[in-house]
Amino acid sequence: MSLLLALSLVAPTSLAQSPSSPRDETVRVRIETDAPEVSLFRVTSEGYGTVATTGGTGTVGIVHYQRECTMPCDVTLRDPTTDFFIAGSGITPSRRFTLLDHGRDVSLKVDPGSSGLRTTGWLATIFGVSLAVAGGVAMALDGTVSSDSSLPKDNTLRKMGMGSLIGGGALVAIGLPLFIFNGTDVKLAPNKLTGNRGFDL
Repeated sequence: MSLLLALSLVAPTSLAQSPSSPRDETVRVRIETDAPEVSLFRVTSEGYGTVATTGGTGTVGIVHYQRECTMPCDVTLRDPTTDFFIAGSGITPSRRFTLLDHGRDVSLKVDPGSSGLRTTGWLATIFGVSLAVAGGVAMALDGTVSSDSSLPKDNTLRKMGMGSLIGGGALVAIGLPLFIFNGTDVKLAPNKLTGNRGFDL
């Protein structure tokens, strides 16, 4: 009986003296942006799944997330250790980030990118590279045919190859900047009272 009484007195003291987990912390988050569609999302869980297709099996990533706030966003959140990201209607999702070690009052300065323009840039780049490769193959074939003097000279293949090279290069020149410069940039700017510096993502 005395042992049980001793344990009942010691256990609460031990729990009270144990350090609090970072998951129990709270962080006030404010978003600064000109885009009203911006939202803050938290990744709640993720895993992998297997998908069977006619060509075999493949592995896909599964991510569960929840919306924490939408502009205007000024909210206090628990568990800053989890991953967060910025997204929204027509906005390219940002890279993941955590709110841990950035103070208890954080501003997220968001420069959103267009998901439509980014997708257009990606498709234009892929198509442009494919077109340029096809043009290069056509030019190589034209060189092989031209080396055979027994055949009449025909510049059709060479013209097609040159046109494909030029067109493919133009598409890459247009598409690549659209893809690169339409990502969503997030800068974590802790409140000055925390004494921390901003952190670019």
